[in-house]
Amino acid sequence: VLLAGPSDSPLRGGALALLVQDPDCRDRHLPAALDLFAACDPYLPPSAVAAALATHPEPVLEAFRARLLGPDAGEALRRLADATTPQLTHRVAALVGRTVTERPETAGHLAAYVDRRLDRDPAPRAVLLPLVTRLLDDGPEPARAALAGVLAADGATAGAPLRRALREHLYAHEHEPAVLDALLHAAARCDGEELRALVHRTGLLLVRTPEGATRYDRGLVDLARHIPGFAARLTGWLTDAPEDWAALVGPSTRRTIEHLAGVRVPA
Repeated sequence: VLLAGPSDSPLRGGALALLVQDPDCRDRHLPAALDLFAACDPYLPPSAVAAALATHPEPVLEAFRARLLGPDAGEALRRLADATTPQLTHRVAALVGRTVTERPETAGHLAAYVDRRLDRDPAPRAVLLPLVTRLLDDGPEPARAALAGVLAADGATAGAPLRRALREHLYAHEHEPAVLDALLHAAARCDGEELRALVHRTGLLLVRTPEGATRYDRGLVDLARHIPGFAARLTGWLTDAPEDWAALVGPSTRRTIEHLAGVRVPA
């Protein structure tokens, strides 16, 4: 009865949302549901359509392509990724990458989703590892930079080994200074030896190009100015192992950091 009413009735979207989640009714009602879903019908949520991803991947992914450009892109991205199977990771990663290219603001939704999934116990390695790896390899720069921001710290959850594996992949394959700069700034959330190792290793990659070296100098000064205690830690590293940092930190940057820390680094 509800489906026989006007096509713009809010009840229609709600009814189709229920029907497409039922495998026995899905084939009959999915085309109409996907049309409404792609048109951003608020009564047909992403969770309902995501339930059909495993059985009808082609039309569902096409509908999500349109929905990810709509006002509830964050929720659509989360539901799509949650429903992704290992067999669909490459196709979903390509779709998410295209979405971030067209709407760079969705990179934040992507990073927040990955961050939450990495903190789950146990970490969903079978899907998340190939999905994020694909995005780190082929995704647009805003997506890679956003992901770098959540891969810097291992954390204390069961997802720490997966987060570390993804960070190693990024280190092995990333060359863009903007992405490595995002990793540098995110490293400030770490502590102790982990912080030193991340700052040093990221610097080794950045200083390979003039643009990267400039970003590294600016990044260190920015962190020294805005992160309490960072300037003092950095001057400590420069003092304890000057040979490790000589090729990374320029004279002007060194003097600025000394001024911010109130400590002189021995020549």
